[in-house]
Amino acid sequence: MQETVNVKVESNEPKTPVFTKIKKFLKSQNGWLFILPAMILMLIFTFYPIVNALISAFKENYKGLTGNYDGWGFANFKAVITGEAPKSELGEINALPPADFIDCLINTLIFAFISVPASTILALLISVGLNSIKVLQKAYQTIFFLPYLTNSLAMGAVFATFFNIVGTSANTETLGLVNNVLQLFGLSPINWINTFQLGEGFNPWAGRFVVIIFEIWSGLPFKILIIFSALQAVNKQYYDAAKVDCANKFRTLIKITVPLISPTLSYLLVTGLMGGLKSYSAIVGLFGDKMGPANDYEMGTMVGYIYSCIGSGSTGYAAAGSLILFGIIMVFTLINLYVSKKKVHY
Repeated sequence: MQETVNVKVESNEPKTPVFTKIKKFLKSQNGWLFILPAMILMLIFTFYPIVNALISAFKENYKGLTGNYDGWGFANFKAVITGEAPKSELGEINALPPADFIDCLINTLIFAFISVPASTILALLISVGLNSIKVLQKAYQTIFFLPYLTNSLAMGAVFATFFNIVGTSANTETLGLVNNVLQLFGLSPINWINTFQLGEGFNPWAGRFVVIIFEIWSGLPFKILIIFSALQAVNKQYYDAAKVDCANKFRTLIKITVPLISPTLSYLLVTGLMGGLKSYSAIVGLFGDKMGPANDYEMGTMVGYIYSCIGSGSTGYAAAGSLILFGIIMVFTLINLYVSKKKVHY
């Protein structure tokens, strides 16, 4: 019976030092060095504020300047939603911000759910028209994209002069461009933005109409650019087949163009809705930092409510309001993504 002998063969190659192995590993991971500055900035200005807001929201009656709070709980959320400020440990009633949460939420939903779909549909129609124009196509693209390069506060201030009543002298109103056009058609001037002229109170729906028109107009450039780029990638053979079948332009748009660029439209709706629910600068440009004709936050939005909380020193309410806004955006985004799975064709 033969015995098996195991012979251990030692390699003559020198062993790699541990330091060299570590150096090689770090060298292979040098990609992290390129993203490290961005990661540091995100940790400081994004992730830390999110975590801090999450903690502050549950600190009852938290004051950011002093760091004092009465305890832990859901009192901030209750105060924000109901508008009833709780009492502190000293028996004093904590002051709520001047803006009302429910009014700001209603304004935000109205602005977002009207302006975003309307601007997307209008951008689609303009993009389809641009796609069929060959002469001066680049020039038209530049013209439509110019508002995107302009500061939203500056655009809001200029836009307000179209609707605003500039002033009065000797009982004669100095009206804006829109009211002058209305007078040409025999219509009475409308109190769009001001509350103290024309001898009547401010109509909230008139102010909302101005905000919606501004949001639609300011959102068009980016959407036109994205949709126009998507149209350039559509295979022209589909349109040739539609011509053979004698399909009209509307049917071609609904049955061919929209399904083929549906991922782009879904992206614009999701991002547009997220941006619409965070609208703030447009209203400030139109109505000022108090977001209302009488500095009463009548045109206030959710973000405006959060800023009013910070301005009044109610940091806990601001954190609670920001978490509620985050939850609302998350819910509508998930609903949009669920619908997109059924309607979007990839």
